[in-house]
Amino acid sequence: MNAISIIMPCYNRGYDLRRVLEAYDQQDTGISFELIAVDDASTDHTYELLTSYRPKHYSLIVERQAANQGPAAARNRGIAIAQAPLTLFVGDDILPAPDFVRQHIESHNLHTDLTTAILGYTTWPPDLTMNTLMAHIDGVGAQQFSYYYLRDGQEYDFRHFYTSNISIKTNFLKSLDHWFDTDFTYAAFEDAELAYRLSKKGLRILYVSTPIAYHYHYHNIWTFSKRQYVAGLMACLLVKKHPQLSLLIKGRRWQMHAWLWLFQMIFLRPKVSSFEHLEAKILSLASSYEMQSQANTDYLYLQLLNYFFTKGLIHGTFSKNIAKRVNAIYAQQVLGLLVLAKG
Repeated sequence: MNAISIIMPCYNRGYDLRRVLEAYDQQDTGISFELIAVDDASTDHTYELLTSYRPKHYSLIVERQAANQGPAAARNRGIAIAQAPLTLFVGDDILPAPDFVRQHIESHNLHTDLTTAILGYTTWPPDLTMNTLMAHIDGVGAQQFSYYYLRDGQEYDFRHFYTSNISIKTNFLKSLDHWFDTDFTYAAFEDAELAYRLSKKGLRILYVSTPIAYHYHYHNIWTFSKRQYVAGLMACLLVKKHPQLSLLIKGRRWQMHAWLWLFQMIFLRPKVSSFEHLEAKILSLASSYEMQSQANTDYLYLQLLNYFFTKGLIHGTFSKNIAKRVNAIYAQQVLGLLVLAKG
């Protein structure tokens, strides 16, 4: 029987997926494991690559979704198939270090209680070009991962259930009445939502830095600002499903500002198109900092990425027409100041 089932949702990754599959063939463990790859209706040759690959040292199970549904649905399909005592979640842009699988298994051998999950370390690979934005989002900004603040051997809450590199006892995972919530159609907060429900059953997330995963996903300010907007939308969905998380995810400042923006919208009546040129201008400005060494980039990125996350919160909270007007007020307050400060 396989010691661990690795679940990997795949989407349009045909250009680099073979290297990931080969990396699992290079694992240094003699213990058997399986990789369950679920193609989420890719439009490139991802599925063909998966079905043609012949692993030498592990079992490869390939499934294909009839329509693109997002990583939550893809993972659920993998969970339904998984039979090993341990389940490990990874991404199709994650390249495992040679001892990756072994380190997860050994960590669970040390921490045998049913409710303990092992969070490994996900980092940028040394051969991927790094820009200041990427350094920020995995550094002090922590908009992507919070490893900058994590300490080896410490426990962390449900918000750190990073499905790029986390393993859990399969029986504990399957004890839920449903797994990943497929209402989360984007890759944002669907993992935290699952972990929150598991936390009610005693989930403990232990950070162990030795299972190392390399994240091959280049970002710039344009791509990550879109990611932040989607994260804001999904944060609203999380709070709608679990209102008790409102202060933790949105915070009191969000609630205060939301009422203030509504008040200003009624009396100031901003032009709904007035913020679009500000967004384009500040994004263009920020992109010029990406390949430079600037002492003040963290402040710029913090403000700008928080803007796009909050924009998602706005559009996830208010109706379409009201959201546009509230967004205009917010953009004038935040982006206008950034353009003046940096321009």
